[in-house]
Amino acid sequence: MVDSTQRRRLFSRASAALHGISLRAVVQSRPRGPNVTRTSGCDALVVGAGVVGIATALQLQLAGLEVLLLDQNPPASGTSSGNAGAIAISEVLPLADAKTLRKIPGWLFDPMGPLAVRWRHLPTLAPWLSRYLLASRAGSVSKLTQQLAYLLGRTLSDLQPLVVRSGLDGMWRRQGALMVYATQKELRADLEGWKLRGKHGVNWQLCNPEQVYSLEPALSAQWRNAVSITDFSHVEDPYLFTLGLFQQFIAEGGRFEQHPVAALRQQGGKVTGVMLRDGQTIDSSRVIVASGVWSDHFSKPISQNLPLESERGYHLTLPHAQSPLKRYVMNHSESFVVLPMGNGALRLAGTVELASRYAAPDYRRARMLLSKAESMLGTLNTEGMTEWMGNRPSVPETVPVIGPSAKVDQLYFATGHGHLGLTLSATTGAMLRDHIVGKQPIPEEYRPSRY
Repeated sequence: MVDSTQRRRLFSRASAALHGISLRAVVQSRPRGPNVTRTSGCDALVVGAGVVGIATALQLQLAGLEVLLLDQNPPASGTSSGNAGAIAISEVLPLADAKTLRKIPGWLFDPMGPLAVRWRHLPTLAPWLSRYLLASRAGSVSKLTQQLAYLLGRTLSDLQPLVVRSGLDGMWRRQGALMVYATQKELRADLEGWKLRGKHGVNWQLCNPEQVYSLEPALSAQWRNAVSITDFSHVEDPYLFTLGLFQQFIAEGGRFEQHPVAALRQQGGKVTGVMLRDGQTIDSSRVIVASGVWSDHFSKPISQNLPLESERGYHLTLPHAQSPLKRYVMNHSESFVVLPMGNGALRLAGTVELASRYAAPDYRRARMLLSKAESMLGTLNTEGMTEWMGNRPSVPETVPVIGPSAKVDQLYFATGHGHLGLTLSATTGAMLRDHIVGKQPIPEEYRPSRY
């Protein structure tokens, strides 16, 4: 665990690094006239400095490539700054399945339920929802489960070297997690799913109320119906953790520039770099698009279909909660999680809102999490409480898009991770690294060409 002194030191280093980098980026982004080209001198250019882009850039840099990371915003300032911190290796089952479909009508008519749809956006969401329905067929669910299990099965081995090299081990909590249920009946109804997870390598254990009490005595009696997931883990501050990976990327010789990227550049069917919004162009022999839900800004002009929508998530952070929890707790009945952070803070995260990525946040969906958490833990200290919303980049099948474009040579995509961005960030980078250096091609089922 990172204590308060270490936390301040890490944040100070991150702030200093970002301040210096931002100043350099400002100098480098001064207008130079239209269509001015400057050679980047890099082997790979990564567009998007969220956790997936940063981990990918770091994996490529460690493999000996010279990497330039671009983003219009500071590193880790988007969805990666406020996620739920999970290394969720148990999530091998896709979100689209028959059981979830049966619950959706009830959720939609509950204004504060775990799923909300802003109906005025339904016409634009319709193609995504149609694909979601197709993905929920039994045959599709079986294939998607295998694909997710492969990715999640290698998560820890891909992540561990980056964590150690970046000095972030103290921020990575590996005490496991509990999935709690309101009733024994609900727990028994979900055991089929846990047995299926077990067949795909997930270690889990059914707990009786006494065992739950010994693990987490702060949980109220109603919430002592649970499954323990021993290999589940989380990071105690996703923002600082992602900044730590970014700092290591810079320490390894990587470069970051803060620029808005307007478009890809290509010649003869091969990517040649990018054009910035101010008219400058940057040359690179490879481009990796890891821009979250905005990755389709680069796929649409080349007719590369990526069915990306924003699966908007909310959180509350209670910095003075003095969390009594030792481990990550997922509430199956209410579809939210409680994340114990550093210095006794708590983060309450969850709910899904399908809406335009540009729509204003509805922070009622964050605030409703407080009463749900207090039913589990009793009254919580809300002093200094903050609200947040982020755009999770989601594809209907849950399986992220990782690999080379079928339309443009030396162009790669890394997006569509949904709830699994932090979890699969190192694995995404490792798969792209191995493909690019010729060590191991990325299987077809993960590539953009599947659409």
